[in-house]
Amino acid sequence: MDNRLSFFDFTREELGAFFQERGLPRYRADQLFVNVYQRGLTDFEAMTDLPKPLRGDLTRFLDLAPLEETLRKTSPGGETTKVLWRLRDGKEIESVLMTADYGETLCFSTQVGCAFRCSFCITGRMGRLRNLGAGEIVAQIARLARGDGEKPAPNLVAMGMGEPMDNLDALLKALAILQDEKGANVSGRRITVSTVGVVPGIERLARENPRVTLALSLNATTNEVREKLMPVTRKYPIEALLPALKNYARASDRRVTLEYVLIRGLNDSGEDADRLGRIAQGFPSKVNIIPFNPSEFFAYERPDPERVDAFARRVWPYRTTVTVRYSKGLDILAACGQLGYDQVKASLASEA
Repeated sequence: MDNRLSFFDFTREELGAFFQERGLPRYRADQLFVNVYQRGLTDFEAMTDLPKPLRGDLTRFLDLAPLEETLRKTSPGGETTKVLWRLRDGKEIESVLMTADYGETLCFSTQVGCAFRCSFCITGRMGRLRNLGAGEIVAQIARLARGDGEKPAPNLVAMGMGEPMDNLDALLKALAILQDEKGANVSGRRITVSTVGVVPGIERLARENPRVTLALSLNATTNEVREKLMPVTRKYPIEALLPALKNYARASDRRVTLEYVLIRGLNDSGEDADRLGRIAQGFPSKVNIIPFNPSEFFAYERPDPERVDAFARRVWPYRTTVTVRYSKGLDILAACGQLGYDQVKASLASEA
């Protein structure tokens, strides 16, 4: 059994204390953060600015590979890569790296599965198996975004498996590690935290780390429809969400992203577009329209491109930024709402 501690679980302050407890100077923590997060080194022996005896000790005490990559799929065009990770307890999560003209975006997971069971999301069918630790969150990013120190950091999106606000302690610690100037030094403007609308989590994020961008998975403009899509609406209806979003926009001094999965015949009417526009008018925001990604698990359908375009054009006059995002990675089941497909499929097969 591997009893080593995961390096990625440590903030720099905690790592400094770890060294001090062993009679070593705290600055070794700074050196280690730079070596791993900025230089992309994966082996203590390669860290030649550390004394050789210390490198041997670190190899025995700290683990630089707490996640095991078990499967990697890349779309035919090479724009999207999905990685399946096995955790130490044998459970599995997925991360997705997407490439576009403006750079890379890394979509990372915060939980194994998800408890919120949105009716258009495959991950929700897994249920929440457990939360990830801060180190398991950080390790996904360190492994997939590793470079030579000159490559720009990717945009980071907490929109993989799980509900980030349902594991906020670990997420906030992970963000502190990622934003550390001696570490990955990722600007808050390059980090987006997505939520289904857990109001206490939004309020806490506004207090503790408003430097990151907030994205709300809205998906409907009435509580009746939203509750069908997202059961969390029963606890946090739209009327409770809006004040929290306005407060976050004030605290962060940036726009909140309203994610809107467009489903044929359910939330794609002209009236829906008008209501969405009026919601977006209420605080600094931008609207991201995501045509539904079909799946054998759901009876929902994607609207045709003409209807998607008409919906976006109807929202736009409300003086908000409107984009349409056709998800990358459909062909490798890496698109929005598709993570966990293989796990759900295997679970259903075992129950049959």
